Amino acid sequence: MSPGRIFLTILKVFLLLVVTMMIRFQIPELRYDLGTKEPIHIKSVNELSLERFPRSTFAKIQGKANFTQAATFAKHGVRYTYFLLDEYGAKLVVRTPEAVSEEWGGIDFHIGRLRPYHRMPFSRSVRAGFRELFDVGIPEDAFFLARDDAPRFSGWSVAAVSFAGILFCVLTYFFFIHGRLVAARSKK
Repeated sequence: MSPGRIFLTILKVFLLLVVTMMIRFQIPELRYDLGTKEPIHIKSVNELSLERFPRSTFAKIQGKANFTQAATFAKHGVRYTYFLLDEYGAKLVVRTPEAVSEEWGGIDFHIGRLRPYHRMPFSRSVRAGFRELFDVGIPEDAFFLARDDAPRFSGWSVAAVSFAGILFCVLTYFFFIHGRLVAARSKK
């Protein structure tokens, strides 16, 4: 096999891996959006475990916000405020796109997407920020709650998964099957 064919095969496999990663990223998002619309009520830190909540879950968390350890981080043009809840400590980080104020002190529950902390976008940056600003270490088994991120059906999500699945099939056919079929027909 020539070096050019080896390179072309590696490139084909790489493209298929990229499409596979697109699907792998989109499936959990679609599962959450099509999941239950009734939030699971969590009343204490003892109810949070990776065994019980291994992926995104629509949840209602009971707890008072601690704004003495609230920080606003801007990453890639997106600005969010992250804070902890008194009852959960560093075991739960809550994110909101809204500006927090003293009026939020009366809120005793937070509704949104609960997921393991390591699956949060920019988790390393937020962990480093909390350590630097407040000397708070977020544990490995911590959780993250994106306030107001409720599951909702989106045609774009379904279309993206469908497109990526069809693209994977088409690329597999043209990269590995079509040439062999043409060669087999020409031998007849």
